[in-house]
Amino acid sequence: MTKSKAAFGIAIAVLAAVVALVLFLVLILTVLAGNQQEEQASSCTVTASDTKDGAGNAVVDVPNGWGPLVEDAAKEAGIPSSVAAAQLKTESNWNPKAGSPAGARGLAQFMPKTWEQYGNGGDITDPEDAIAAYGRYMKDLKSEVAPLAKGDADQLVRLTLAAYNAGPGAVHSAKGVPPYAETQNYIKKILDTGQSEFSANCAAPDGAKAWDGDLGPGEWTMPLPGGKFTSGYGGRNVPGLPQWAQNHVGVDISTGGGAPVIAPTDLTVVGTLSNDHCVTAKMTGKPHFQFAFCHLRSLDHKKGDTLKRGDRIGVEGGFMGGNPNGAADHLHFEIYKPNCGSGKNGGMNTPYDGCNLDPEPILKEKGAWPK
Repeated sequence: MTKSKAAFGIAIAVLAAVVALVLFLVLILTVLAGNQQEEQASSCTVTASDTKDGAGNAVVDVPNGWGPLVEDAAKEAGIPSSVAAAQLKTESNWNPKAGSPAGARGLAQFMPKTWEQYGNGGDITDPEDAIAAYGRYMKDLKSEVAPLAKGDADQLVRLTLAAYNAGPGAVHSAKGVPPYAETQNYIKKILDTGQSEFSANCAAPDGAKAWDGDLGPGEWTMPLPGGKFTSGYGGRNVPGLPQWAQNHVGVDISTGGGAPVIAPTDLTVVGTLSNDHCVTAKMTGKPHFQFAFCHLRSLDHKKGDTLKRGDRIGVEGGFMGGNPNGAADHLHFEIYKPNCGSGKNGGMNTPYDGCNLDPEPILKEKGAWPK
């Protein structure tokens, strides 16, 4: 073999080794990304409105000075103005001339027959006419599904939105929100937008509150200071996770690793789960939620320990399924209804016991959501 051929062979071998190393690193990063959940949340962008109503009160901050129209429509319908604003934005993105292939038109995307009934002879492309008609239509839908809500204000808003999207017949057939992904996503998008863009101080509007009882006095501390939201509550499709784990019953927050996890409010530890390094604790004050802090690097507390707001619970980690490095470092945080399931008599709630609540709107309302 000549020297030139030998040098060429060595170069090819080195190149192959480099390519193999790059592919290996890509594979590792993909696995880590699969374990560390997705879905970045939008931060709260509520701004003060300069528009006032007749009594001098600030109205919902929407484009083109239409805030008073939205407020009037929301009052007519009996729903929060933040929800009305979010729904109109979702339907048309504030374009009065918006249309769809199905024939829907205007700010509220009325179908022709529905407009005949609620438009009162107005112009479907006129914001004043369209927004007022939207309020009248939502009022009737709300009345039609009200018996199914059984006095629950939050459920009533969800059912009214479901009726707008899927029709009141579908709501009555399902005896609740229909099991359609489109309708469920529609409701979630509107409630999320209502809270993050159109509500005062990021307070959860009716329909978006995971808990309709008293949250108790005072604000909470973020359970992972400096962390960023990485995965939300509910169904998802994360590569590399088993099917049961795709039903995410909490939220994930991460700083990238090694940050302290702290008590958002005064707590008493009710138990631990060694498989995923979870500490489960119950609020000392009302409404006595139970929290779970999971994937910690170590279990530093035991049942009966009491913690004050701001006390350290542990350190965010990736302990999952008995593996200290089963996932990228993060905090998986859960909230359970008080006096529900296995935690009813001071026991420890566990995932999928039917008592889980979405932590995001609760943390936002208590001022403890990642910025």
